[in-house]
Amino acid sequence: MKKTFLFSTALAFATLPALAEQTITPYTQHQWISVPAEYFSGDARFTRLPEMPNSPDGSAMVEFQAGTVTDWHSHSYGQYLIVTEGEGRTQEWGKPIQIIKKGDVVWCPPNVKHWHGAGEHSKMSHIAISPNAKENKATWLEKVELAKSDPKAELQKMSQSTPLIDKQLAIVPIAFYSARGELAPLKSALEQGLARGLTVSELQEIFAHQYAYAGFPRALNGLLTLQNLLKERAEKGIGDEQDNPTAKTGPTDYYALGTHTLNTLNGRDNSAILWHFEGIDYALKAHLFGYLFSRDNLSAVNREIVTVSTLAGLETVQSQLRSHLGILRNLGLNEVELKRIIAELSKLNLMAADKANEVLEQVLKG
Repeated sequence: MKKTFLFSTALAFATLPALAEQTITPYTQHQWISVPAEYFSGDARFTRLPEMPNSPDGSAMVEFQAGTVTDWHSHSYGQYLIVTEGEGRTQEWGKPIQIIKKGDVVWCPPNVKHWHGAGEHSKMSHIAISPNAKENKATWLEKVELAKSDPKAELQKMSQSTPLIDKQLAIVPIAFYSARGELAPLKSALEQGLARGLTVSELQEIFAHQYAYAGFPRALNGLLTLQNLLKERAEKGIGDEQDNPTAKTGPTDYYALGTHTLNTLNGRDNSAILWHFEGIDYALKAHLFGYLFSRDNLSAVNREIVTVSTLAGLETVQSQLRSHLGILRNLGLNEVELKRIIAELSKLNLMAADKANEVLEQVLKG
């Protein structure tokens, strides 16, 4: 009886049709097609996904570069959007723009006028599923008119119209001594900074920002000096204000954001490859002016005070110092306030301060 059962089972499996196998298409093997420029503003591409057996629906994967959006349009049978990467935007006619993020699913009902695409400074990818694909007609309409950024208004938001306070001036010796590797006076400068109201988060961020100008070794030594000081103070029962860590941002195209920030700060178009070398161009735009400037625990003015004090400490980078003194001027610091920074430097090293003052005089002459 048992043998008969086993034989029957084996015979049944033998007579079954061969089972279909999974098909994996690596990302690198997708056949990408650029989107038609007449229906999109900016760069995007798509690849059609394999047809689903016995289903009239069609699907495609679409990748939008930062700032790229579709024109206004509608679908006769509607469309699903599944955001797979980044952060984007969508809007239904007559309603406000909505932010869409990775994992979000959007249903666009039939014949509803809408648009969708990437964020202003973030890429976005989604899978689009079109019900009844062969009959699902897309009707393309007018271009989307998004509000254009006003560089002057954005610079105003980042600027400071009030005099520098002691807390801000306390940044000068910290960045200066750290850039020079003078750790004993740096420790005293850190204690002064804490006394003047700088939080632990702000002090840490000074070194995070400084590494772009003085290098990791100097910045790390500065950070370690701070950490050792905080440990000593804690052992003495001194509690220092920690402040909140920097707020985390969503997926961001830091290169696009950094280019925009740099344009705003120096009032020029920096869209071309800087210094004709993409490695330095990317590091400066994406990491320095993109990522670091997006961190909210130091203002743009305070970051530039870190930079100017660091460059003054190095003494031999007058061209870069001139640029950043100019940025501080763009950020609202007048001659009096800029000379207050020089006055702080003169308390630390007269020769370095004199060199920085010579550069400042050139900036003030325009």
